[in-house]
Amino acid sequence: MIEIRLSWPESALFPNARGGRHWASFQKHKEKARTDGYMAAKAAVGIAKPELSHRVPLSITFATPNRIRRDIDGMHGAIKHHLDGIAKALGVDDSVFRPVLIDVELDPAKRGFVRVEVGNGAT
Repeated sequence: MIEIRLSWPESALFPNARGGRHWASFQKHKEKARTDGYMAAKAAVGIAKPELSHRVPLSITFATPNRIRRDIDGMHGAIKHHLDGIAKALGVDDSVFRPVLIDVELDPAKRGFVRVEVGNGAT
């Protein structure tokens, strides 16, 4: 199993926060998220390239910075670009990430983060 820790996503990446704004207004956040996901995955696996099959279980835990209620689909959408970067670092297409288990907890440090577990122990 590979455990990847990401910082809490930028508010602009949450689908419900876009409010009809032009795509270019949050493009820099998407690119940064993709790079952050890639770098975090590379740091987690090191130089060894993991052998992944056509089905790779994924467990995502959102540790929220506060008690504000958030839509689970929105949180998943906010890390879509992070997951693209992770998939690229692992040398797979993100369509192999299934099943996907999503959970939410409160970050005691109140900073917020996302823990992504890839592989056998993810389910």
